[in-house]
Amino acid sequence: MTAKKLGPYQTLKAEGTYKIGADKPTIAFNRIGKRGVRRYDGYAKASGKALYTRDVLLPGMLYSKVLASPFAHAKILRLDTRQAEAYPGVRTVLRFDDPAIHGRELTGSIAGPTRMAPQSAGWAMLPVKTILGDEAIFEGQMVGVAVCADSEQIAAEALKRVKIEWEQRPILLDQEEALQPEAPILIPGADSNQIIDERELTTKGDVEQGFQEAEQIVEFTARRHAHLWAGAELPCVIANWSGDKLEMWVHEQQPYLSKLILSEQLNIPMNKIQTHSLYQGCSFGERCNPSNWHQNGINVLAVLLARKAGRPVKLVLNRAETFYGESGDVMASHFKVGAKQDGTITAVQMKSVFANYMCTTGVEHLIDNTRISHLRCEGITAHVNKPPAWWCRCEQLPNVFCQTLIFDHVADALGLDPTQVALRNDGCEGHDPSYLSEFKRRHGFPDRDSLRECIEAGRKAIGWEEKWHAPGTRRLPNGRMHGMAFTWSHDWDDTRGTGSAAVMIQNDGSVSIIAQHSDVGVNPWTAYMQIVADELGVPYEDIEINPFDLNVGFALMSPDGSCNLGSNGFVVKKAAQKAKQMLLDLASEKFDRPADALDVKESVVFEKARPENRMPLKEVVKMATPMLNAVGIWTEPPVLAWAWHTHGLWGQALETGRPRMCRQANFIEIEVDTETGEVFVTKVVNVNDVGQAISPETVEGQMYGGTYMGLGRALTEEMVWDPSTGVLLNRNLLDYKYATLLDYPEAECIYLETGLGHGPYGSTGIGENTATMIPGLLGPAVYNAIGQRVDDFPITPHKVLKALGKIKE
Repeated sequence: MTAKKLGPYQTLKAEGTYKIGADKPTIAFNRIGKRGVRRYDGYAKASGKALYTRDVLLPGMLYSKVLASPFAHAKILRLDTRQAEAYPGVRTVLRFDDPAIHGRELTGSIAGPTRMAPQSAGWAMLPVKTILGDEAIFEGQMVGVAVCADSEQIAAEALKRVKIEWEQRPILLDQEEALQPEAPILIPGADSNQIIDERELTTKGDVEQGFQEAEQIVEFTARRHAHLWAGAELPCVIANWSGDKLEMWVHEQQPYLSKLILSEQLNIPMNKIQTHSLYQGCSFGERCNPSNWHQNGINVLAVLLARKAGRPVKLVLNRAETFYGESGDVMASHFKVGAKQDGTITAVQMKSVFANYMCTTGVEHLIDNTRISHLRCEGITAHVNKPPAWWCRCEQLPNVFCQTLIFDHVADALGLDPTQVALRNDGCEGHDPSYLSEFKRRHGFPDRDSLRECIEAGRKAIGWEEKWHAPGTRRLPNGRMHGMAFTWSHDWDDTRGTGSAAVMIQNDGSVSIIAQHSDVGVNPWTAYMQIVADELGVPYEDIEINPFDLNVGFALMSPDGSCNLGSNGFVVKKAAQKAKQMLLDLASEKFDRPADALDVKESVVFEKARPENRMPLKEVVKMATPMLNAVGIWTEPPVLAWAWHTHGLWGQALETGRPRMCRQANFIEIEVDTETGEVFVTKVVNVNDVGQAISPETVEGQMYGGTYMGLGRALTEEMVWDPSTGVLLNRNLLDYKYATLLDYPEAECIYLETGLGHGPYGSTGIGENTATMIPGLLGPAVYNAIGQRVDDFPITPHKVLKALGKIKE
């Protein structure tokens, strides 16, 4: 596929679409950008009173567990469930060969085979994505039978009594090995283990011409192994039938999509399905893939079990059962890069082989961020007997991993400061920064150099001038080798999706935001309330949002944090502006003045020319409804304003796309013990240009939280499978090493506000930025310390010692 080029920028006229150009503030900020604003979900979570999906208890509720395969690749030949069915407390059993589900695919307009997601997600490993199948393609996969009982413990005990005759089949764990001609074919009827994906090739310019222009050629290989991509709260789903109406409690990021899939899968009208999405203990993207069984398969099973049992059913997974859903960036990448002596990169050729999932060739960041004109990047995905992978977006490791290593290898080969090489190549779509400057002037953005500002702030904070040195040249007094590294990219402006919401002024003057929205732990609702407070002219404390019920008629795009403040921020901003206009129209009659002669501040409506002529907002709305009901109560709230907004898909405005102008820069300082191979992180500096911080504490939370996630992925987190059996060996949080605040020093987090974002008030996203930038940065840092490359991630002491020649294999 040839990468899409940016065309002429146009403005869409349709209501609700994104209009290209700077969204400059038209109001004085009172709550927006201010610290100390009460976090909406803070008390509920800190006090332990927040209700999560697993906390829901219904009268007469049963519990369900699903059989997990003990083999990495096996097929059920015979299944005997009689002892399980007879076990005391078991109420019903659903087998894969039950007529209700036998051979039925998990499909629909969202999860169907014509969509990209099921072609590239883990469950594409099976040609038929059955609701409950008879073949396992990874150890721990849920197959065969689901048991419904009076308690979770009884269900688990009953599963132990299921007798199965398995046919074990060959396994493959390495994606490059799986592509060899002699490799066993994992999918019956397939010609090879390669997964065909429409995004497998991205080209730009003429890569051979770029290499001819180069004065230096750099070639290297890098690998990234699996880390866990799962949330803190263990997933579950609750289904309850009441006649022909279905009520669901789901733990996922896109409950509206799950509602649609349930409707299509089970032929239930969507208006008969009531869906709740309560507090969630993080989710990190893995519960928003509309095609994966882990999310929607267990939803369908719970509904069928509840129908069969005639009682509410909660389907639950324990920690071991949740230890699948690896990151989508299991990859081996081979690079060839051409550059001139001044650091200008002329060509990049890259080939990556992925395991189970590929959503990128790993080159999009080079297109979005640089002036590099000649690119050829190929991505190939292979079937292996590992769990399904979750998201592998453009912000995930294949892109930032590749960009980080490319720039560091080039800077080292030329003997240049890597921050200067970054500035030398900054740009967009093969154009230099003058292209961005012209765009900024044309569309009303400030003409600021975001990358230069980020780099200058980061260099100063980490002491780059004094500390940076040639690789392997600085030994510290404690005997360890000192290392530093830098990387950069654009900040997250992935404002995909469509959302809708309403702002309602109640009869007493209080304000409600009406919209469903999932919680993923990143404090989005506070930001939405800050926007509505300032746009409407009411105190933040007078605003309420109840985002958990999907049946209010409005659905903000979920999730937030990763990408959706841009879309959702515009939604609530528009709704608040409409509500304010409705309010001023009502007040116009009371003041006998045109609506544009009035304004609102701190819930007081006043005449702009004569501020002393004022009226409390609640008096305006109280007198606005002309009709009383029989008992003298106002029949309806007088102000209810609805709005919607869409940005398109994958950071692209609907008509042409847009350049990403906000940048980020990340710096790290480490020490390496050359006797043990251990890497000690001593300082991290993150600089993010967020355009405009709506909620500063939320911005910083994403930055410092992402630091520890990134360091864990770089140094300690790795899923390890037995090479002979395919069994996952560290299926728990004792052997799988998440990073904590105690493992690494406090990060220094700096954010800039240039107004260069495409979100409300010139903002751009911050979610996942740091967590996806830090892992690839450790390779250059270790190289700077010891003078030997370790481009095999995560970077373990064993790999460091091997690079130093102290371990022979």
